[in-house]
Amino acid sequence: MLHATSFRSACLAVVLASGAAGGLNAQDAKWENTFTLYGWAAAMEGTIGINRISATIDVPFSDILDNLKMGAMLHYVGRGEKWVTGADVVYMKLGSDVARPSNGNTVAEVTMQQWLLEVDGGYRVTPWMDALIGIRVPVIESEFVPNTDNPNFTGKSASESWFAPLIGARIVLPVTKHLTVIARGDLGGFQLGGQNTTWQGAGYLNYGFGKGWSGTLGYRAISANYETGTPGEDGYFLYDVTSYGGLLGVAYRF
Repeated sequence: MLHATSFRSACLAVVLASGAAGGLNAQDAKWENTFTLYGWAAAMEGTIGINRISATIDVPFSDILDNLKMGAMLHYVGRGEKWVTGADVVYMKLGSDVARPSNGNTVAEVTMQQWLLEVDGGYRVTPWMDALIGIRVPVIESEFVPNTDNPNFTGKSASESWFAPLIGARIVLPVTKHLTVIARGDLGGFQLGGQNTTWQGAGYLNYGFGKGWSGTLGYRAISANYETGTPGEDGYFLYDVTSYGGLLGVAYRF
């Protein structure tokens, strides 16, 4: 079941981070804000378990793209002389028809919505390295919608969300006037509430092509391993999945 309190707390954390960024901006004349709209060609690999059912997944991005109903990804970084803050939002909605093996007739549609919310802040240890602390909140929602021509099937839905605190670092190295290399890594979860671990590794090339505008090309991998309940019983949930792939985006800095 979706933890509504957890979701509201995550939203509150994003709002507070935005307010903190505004406060830091007011105190730091050299504060820079960068918003990046991007697409992530992510494949997925791992294990998912719900109640008495578990399955190993190894899905290339091409299959995900075939079933993608909607997607939106936005990244924010604010950097001053001493302090930094940031947020990241990934949303995907996947859907697939379920057919009867005997005749191929569609009996239902299965949809899955996945949010990955992240907010962080930190300190500029050097002009090119930031030390970070933050939180990552995955939200998974699935729904089984039967075809109206199949009254023997009933609709079902399930959802789950959890917190994963994290620590990490970001390196920002200007190579030329227009080209910047960015690397980001973090670890988290720390077994909060049971089995709960997460990590991220990413590298980007950012190239400025206009006043405030730049293009981003990179690669990103995020892993989340969360388990609650008893395997094989009602209420059990396992999400042990690594998402990885190339990334392309456009950014605006002011």
